[in-house]
Amino acid sequence: MMVSIHRLSVTNTDAHGVALVLPGAGYTAQAPLLYWPLRALTQAGWDVWGIDWHSDIDETTFRDVQGFVEEALARADEVLPKAPQVVLAKSFGTFGLPYFAHRDVRAAWLTPILTDPVVADALANVSAGAHLGVGGTADPAWRPDLVGNTGARLVTVKDADHGLEETTAPWREASARQLGIIGKVVGHLLEY
Repeated sequence: MMVSIHRLSVTNTDAHGVALVLPGAGYTAQAPLLYWPLRALTQAGWDVWGIDWHSDIDETTFRDVQGFVEEALARADEVLPKAPQVVLAKSFGTFGLPYFAHRDVRAAWLTPILTDPVVADALANVSAGAHLGVGGTADPAWRPDLVGNTGARLVTVKDADHGLEETTAPWREASARQLGIIGKVVGHLLEY
């Protein structure tokens, strides 16, 4: 595995600590649900890092996604200047939930794969108030009923798919809804 771990913030600021972005399999840190929160973190003085595993993902990866993500996170532990205190993840990246469930982090898990029992169990056992999970009713992977009682705050977006978009809505309305989701994520990560 040769995943790339690199700084996403423009400068090496460290007013608050290290934040780590775990993208989706096809959803990069440049996509809106990750880009705007990472930009907000950077502007707030966080040292933001990301894992780029896109060129490493192939059909064999999906036989052991959990192992792949944990190996990438172990590599990130070697590269990051210190342990992340903030985690932002999307879809594939939410397989990092078990890795961070019992660590002292503030995290936002966008479209977590709750149909995977390991991910659902990890979300069920996170510390109260520190974790946010967001998914849509049109996303088959968003199954909060499989989590049970949790310390995480769960937000369900009506009619949103796995990209947290309502694809049948006019573009202005759909983009405004995504901006609302981004606002909730940023507010949680920065504790507004």
